[in-house]
Amino acid sequence: MSTVISNLINTLILEIVAINTIQKKFLATSLQSLSEEDSILFDIYLKYCVEEKGKTLTYLAQCYDLIVKDTFSNQLYFKRHQRYKHSSYKEVESLVYRNDSYMSMYMYGLAISAFLWKNHTEMKSFFKDNLPKEQRGKYLEIGPGHGFHMMEAMQLSQYDYFLGIDISPTSVALTNSILSSQYFGDFHNYHVQECDFIQWNTEDRFDAVVMGEVLEHVEQPQIFLDKIYTITDENSHIHITTCINSPAIDHIYLFRDSLEIIKMVENSGFHVKQQLLVPYQETTLEESNKEKLPINIALVLSKKYD
Repeated sequence: MSTVISNLINTLILEIVAINTIQKKFLATSLQSLSEEDSILFDIYLKYCVEEKGKTLTYLAQCYDLIVKDTFSNQLYFKRHQRYKHSSYKEVESLVYRNDSYMSMYMYGLAISAFLWKNHTEMKSFFKDNLPKEQRGKYLEIGPGHGFHMMEAMQLSQYDYFLGIDISPTSVALTNSILSSQYFGDFHNYHVQECDFIQWNTEDRFDAVVMGEVLEHVEQPQIFLDKIYTITDENSHIHITTCINSPAIDHIYLFRDSLEIIKMVENSGFHVKQQLLVPYQETTLEESNKEKLPINIALVLSKKYD
């Protein structure tokens, strides 16, 4: 039985295609692959955006289109120069993280892509499948962004307290908004704050640490991994995602292969328990590596004890 696609989703797709006709075939395929569960959640998310946030479907289509065109532009630059356009946080801070208008569109576009891009849907499923459902204690998410994955963790797990920290005030506001909206659940046991993870002082130890798509945004990812080691213990669930040869406006650290990432996490004292590598659309991992195309990687880690 095929998944029933809501009027809101269909209208959004029409709005996107009206802006960017090249997306028509790709989006038609994406909708065919959309599971019933994700279709329902996508519809709720769009209702939340329209009813709670006052966003039009035209605006949301523009947000998605921003992601598509920015990604394409940066891919062209990467192909010509074999490096990312920016290499320091200072270069992208005012362009992205302190630019509320751009950052808002960026986050809404990314949230939509989590339902429409195969690599993003696979990464989301891997996160949900590996999230401990019965573990208790404290959950930390570093860089929750649009807040959607933190919200799903709150829906699916039994942690007693959820903390999100993000360097972007726009992301903090978006995460707080989605968690307090009651469109996805009645959440109370959480706090989201604006801060730099590296400068953040805490004596707490966390039973889960999630850091999705952050390492490629920082100048020294090893320091982030080292700090995660200090705030976790032997039984902590640690979920890290990043990307390889994946240019974007605010990607500043270039990972060229998965071995580089594995070595980095092992240097911080972690053991890889589970791994997912997702190649570029319609290619194999071998082809993506050979052509230096984007690859997504997700890792479930634990501390190494010799």
